[in-house]
Amino acid sequence: MTVTRLCYRSTLDFSKMTLSLDDEIDRLLAYARANNSRQGITGALLLAGSTFFQILEGADVDVRETFARIRADDRHKDLVIIDERSDSERLMPGEWLFFTDTMDAYDGVLASLFLPIANTPDLVGYDDLVSVMMFSATRVHRGFETRDVMRA
Repeated sequence: MTVTRLCYRSTLDFSKMTLSLDDEIDRLLAYARANNSRQGITGALLLAGSTFFQILEGADVDVRETFARIRADDRHKDLVIIDERSDSERLMPGEWLFFTDTMDAYDGVLASLFLPIANTPDLVGYDDLVSVMMFSATRVHRGFETRDVMRA
């Protein structure tokens, strides 16, 4: 099976939010995870200050439909596609939407990885993003805490 993987970054438009940032994130995660599970989309979302980085993966048509919804969401501005490719396997199988916030990195190892991404989001490339997401997910699954895990 061929998997389409699309990675992008966007800037949060705080003026378009009606709730607190934590409540907006909670609502976004619940909505996205429900949609992703229905469409078979997996991936990860990283919040670095006011910048979102996301990896979407799944069937090409589903990834494109999901990205179109994201692009239409006025809470996102300055969307930039970092990378788009086909692969034979998913990077995040079973993760409807893994989430981590660089500001809530209770793990010093993750905090040191997040710092360059938070400080220079326009320089983040595909390899940087995938490495941080995979490492973060591995750390969380091994029992290290992040804000998202603590909310569950």
